[in-house]
Amino acid sequence: MKTISNENEYNAIVKRVNELLEVVTDENFDTLPQAIELDFLSDLVEEYESKYYPAMSPSHKPIGHIQYA
Repeated sequence: MKTISNENEYNAIVKRVNELLEVVTDENFDTLPQAIELDFLSDLVEEYESKYYPAMSPSHKPIGHIQYA
């Protein structure tokens, strides 16, 4: 499987994902061919972010809330 190899590729793919998110919705996901592209590119972005931006990874859950006195 292809992987994102640098920040420029990452930025371009994130831009494309955002464009696709304007077209592909939960209601039309099963009927649009763009959904396949969105699914594939989203996986690439998730893999890249988990490697280079681990704090952004969905596996990092907040441990609590900040409380102000």
